[in-house]
Order: sequence, then C-alpha cells, then structure tokens
Amino acid sequence: MRKSITITTLFLLMLASALSAGNYENFRTTAYVMVGTVNRMSDQAFLDQAWEDYSKNLALDKVYLEVFRDGIFVNEDALKKAIKFFKSKGVEVAGGVTYNNGGGVKMRWESFCYNNPEHRATIRKAAEINAKYFDEFVLDDYYFTNCRCEVCAEEKDKSGLSWSDYRMKLLDDAAKELIVDAAHKINRKCKVIIKYPNWYEHFHGLGFDLKNGPYTFDGIYTGTETRNPAGEQHLQPYESYAIVRYFENLRPGYNHGGWVDTGSMSYFDMFPEQLWLTLLAKAPEISLFNFSGMRNQFRNQNRPWADMDPTFNMQEMMEESKARGVENPTWGRVAEYSYRQVDKILGKLGTPKGIPSYRPHYSIGEDFLQMYMGMCGVPVELVPEFPENSKMVILTEEAAQDKDIVAKMKKFMKNGGDVIITSGLLKALQGNGIEEIVELNITDRKALVDTILVGTRRAPAVAKATITIPQITYMTNDSWEDISTLDYGNGWPLMQQISYANGNMFVWVIPENFSHLYALPDAALNRIRTIADKETGVRIEGPSQIALLTYDNGTFVVESFLDKPVTINIVTDATKSLTRLEDGSVLQGRTQMGERMYGRQNSQITRYQVTIPPHSFKGFKKNY
Repeated sequence: MRKSITITTLFLLMLASALSAGNYENFRTTAYVMVGTVNRMSDQAFLDQAWEDYSKNLALDKVYLEVFRDGIFVNEDALKKAIKFFKSKGVEVAGGVTYNNGGGVKMRWESFCYNNPEHRATIRKAAEINAKYFDEFVLDDYYFTNCRCEVCAEEKDKSGLSWSDYRMKLLDDAAKELIVDAAHKINRKCKVIIKYPNWYEHFHGLGFDLKNGPYTFDGIYTGTETRNPAGEQHLQPYESYAIVRYFENLRPGYNHGGWVDTGSMSYFDMFPEQLWLTLLAKAPEISLFNFSGMRNQFRNQNRPWADMDPTFNMQEMMEESKARGVENPTWGRVAEYSYRQVDKILGKLGTPKGIPSYRPHYSIGEDFLQMYMGMCGVPVELVPEFPENSKMVILTEEAAQDKDIVAKMKKFMKNGGDVIITSGLLKALQGNGIEEIVELNITDRKALVDTILVGTRRAPAVAKATITIPQITYMTNDSWEDISTLDYGNGWPLMQQISYANGNMFVWVIPENFSHLYALPDAALNRIRTIADKETGVRIEGPSQIALLTYDNGTFVVESFLDKPVTINIVTDATKSLTRLEDGSVLQGRTQMGERMYGRQNSQITRYQVTIPPHSFKGFKKNY
C-alpha cells in the first residue's frame, strides 16, 4: 500500500511539473472555445469547474476564445474575465470567429452573403472585436460562400466570370477589406489566421483561394478532421497527414497548426489517429474542437484489438487517469495520452519529405485520389508547383489544369526523372499533347478484373474484389505492361511503362471505385511501391491501409489502420540496421540485390520484417 501511495505521489509531482512547464516537447496544444461557452465564463463557478476538469485531464498551452458564431456576439465582460482567468493559469489566449449565418432555409447550410451590407458589417465587427482584445485570431473554416441569391447571381453575371472565379474574387476582396485590413487598423500587431477545412479539392468553387489566400492572411490553419471514411465526405485517414503538408507547401513556414474534433467516428482509435497524423506531419500546434466537448466523458467502445498491443493502450490510460484522481476520463484525457505517445518520437523525425504530386491551383479531377495512394503505402506529398528538382513525380488528372504539363513532363524525363501519371490524366491529355511522349489510347470500354499479373514472372494473384478499370490499348513493343490484369482469359494493363529520353513514364490505371485500390493483392501493391520508390529510399511490402510517412533525415513512420496485427517488410536502400525510435532497439535485415526494373539501374536493398499492431504506428531510423 505504501509503495502504491509513493508511486501515485511521484506521478502527481511529475504531472504538476509538466503542467507548470505548460508544454509538450515538440508542439503546442490548444482548445477552441465556442462563443456560447465564452459567454458562460462570466460565471466564476463555471470557470473554476472547467479548469479543474482540464487540469486533471489535459495540459493546455493556449485557448482560442470565439467572439462570434451563428449570429451571436460575445459578451465582452465575459470575454475579459475569461482572458484574465486563462492568463492567470499560464495559458496563452487568442481570438476566434466563425462566419456562420446559422442554419439554412433553401439549403442544409447557408453561408453569409458577401454582397449583403448587414452581413458585411457583421464580418467587419467580429474582426474588430478580435483585434481589440487579441494579437492573433483564427477564422473557423466557414469563411466561404455558397450564396446564389438574386444579388449574387446578378453580380456574377455582370462580372462575366464563372461561379468559382467570381466567388474567389468576392472573398479575396472581403478578406482584405473587412477582415485583415479592419483588424490591422485596430491592432497593427494582430495576426489574422484562416483555417482551411478538409475538402481542399473543391475550395475554389466556394471562394477559398489557395493561391492568394495564404498571402492575404497572416497565416493559415489546417482542418485535419478526416473522421469516418464511410461518412458523407469519404475522406481517407492519410489526409490528416497529407493536408498539413499540402498547406505548408502553399506558403512554407506559415501553417500554424492542425485542428481535430471527435465528430463521426466509427471506432474509438480514429480520434487518436487523427491527432497522431496531424503531429507526424510536423504541425507546430494542435487545436481541439471544442473546449466543452473535450470535457465530456469519452465513449469506451468495444475494441477487438485492445489486447493486441495497440499504440493507444486503454488500460494504461485508465491507470494514469486514476492516479490523477480522474475516475471518468474525458476526451481531453484521450487527447493528452495520445499526444504523449507521439511526442516520444517527434523530435527524432526530420522534415517530412514524400513523393511530390503536383496539384496546380484551382485544379480538380480524380478527387482526393492521392489520399487513397497514401493509404496504399505510397508516401505522397501534394505540392502547388511542378517539382523540377525531384527524381519522381506523381500526376493525377488535376495536373491537366497546367497547360504546359506535357512540356514539363518531357523536360523532367530528359533530365532523368520518372513520372507516374494516372489513367485520368492520360484521358485528359489524350489529343492534348500526350502523343508527343507516347501513343496510348484510353477507350470508353471498361473491364471487370479479379486477377493480377506482376513483373517478369507473371505469377497470378487474386484481388479481394472484382475491380472495374478503363481499358487502355497501346502499340505492341512500344510500351510494356508492368502490371497486368485478367478477366476470363483477356487482359489489360494496370501499370504501363514507357521509356522516354533519360527517364520513364508509368501509367497507373485507377479503378473506377478508388477504394478498390485497397483490394489489389499485395504483389501488385508492392510493385507499385517499387516503381514509386525513386525519391525516399524506403518502401513497404504488404497489404493496403498501411501508411508510410518519410522524412529527410533517414527516419520514417509506418502506421497501420487495420484491425489486426500485420507483418510487413520494410525495404530500404542498402543499410546496416534500423533503430526503433520509441525505444532505441535495433533491427537487423537481409541485404540483397533489388528487384530488376527496365530503365533503372539495379542496386542493393535491405529487407526488414516488422509486425505492426492494429491501429498503431512505429518510427524507425536508417543506419548506414
């Protein structure tokens, strides 16, 4: 008994020390406080109870105090009291605003009308209140417009612009005049941060301008809430990592952090996974939405993998909670535990460096496809400019937005680079210049395939589902099927290789249903990863729904989203060993010659066998 008391006392002393320091080692943690909650903070009893809950469950470095949402402005007396209270606890304060019109009549959700004088006055007033009290405030991700009222329709028609171009100009002008300039006029030191949501593919259609917006505002914030892939948006978990990287590449050094909530989760670990991926992308700050929600008791769902040593150890978290005097841990406690698991390795990771995938501003096509690639173990990184100095680039249909894309591809391959293009881009470029590289024909015919042939040995492997793909035809002996498909004795390419100048172009034929990429057999996925592995010097061998995150200092992270443990191979360029970042243990591998690929020089590789628990990540460093 005495020993138990001593351990508990020691734990609480360590906790008090950590809380007084106010931080984690590699990031700041924040919570967003909605205006209704801020208004309740005029009640001292409410403030004291809220702080007691947070102090036991979650260490906060900062809060964002909202001044407007759903037509409700903050009570400034309550705001001043909240600011004073949090500062007295050593917590940094910043402002927030949600430009939300509140509910809808014509549509499920209706934005502000940025031609409406009353709405414009509200927008300015909210910015001015923020600047009056804070040196920084963030816009929640509702700063867009879907308004097609009579005035907007008439103004759009007068402009001669498309809805996308009209809305971007309208919101660019409003951002400068009503928000940024208005705030700076009140407080020249005030930084105005725009939070962008997770649906980046469609931003320009509703006024978000990813070319100019990051430079109009003083910084950006990233919505990394991927939630349930089976939900309305169908976002893949990899996006919680990739979208941070993409927004960082839009304006390097100005991405302030990532933002996660507990909405729409089909399993408990989905919340920690979003937190981990956001931080593994090297977001300097992570914000929880929202302050009140994080005080709620979490739902302890059935986890069939609970005894399979997942990264989130529920038993350990519960024992730690009891040591803090917490019998019913909150979602904030879940976040705290998750933070500490990933913080163990973050400082050892370099700058994220994946395989660049060029996405021109305002482009659209094969929506969110790179996120499915990431879930197949291809470490894709979205970039807004063509990566001339890379060794490999992945191009989807979005790249057709760049009218010079074929010329850029040709130059890239002449300089020794390799290009992977998707069947969607091939179709978009057919008759638009791709013939300068190769004569391939993507037909209107479809094939239903279930058998895959890989590499030179051509051993058949069965897919997990019948997959529908477009049929591509080509000139015999002018290009070659690197991965083939079969159905009832007939076949079509899944990956076509074309030699051009000093490089190669590969055409990756994408299933009509993107999630059928997950149904490809391991052998096909392994070959795709081998083809893509010209940039990072590491790849994995195994099934889909395992992500590989790569960094510039020879470190990498493997994260599994599967419900069972999985044993995979990690394949690196020739290395002596791998070090586990979590505990410093060393793994030995087997070095041999790599798999032959025409058009590339063969070299030695080293294979390491690793088992990843379900819904877990592991970090590694290559040793030479």
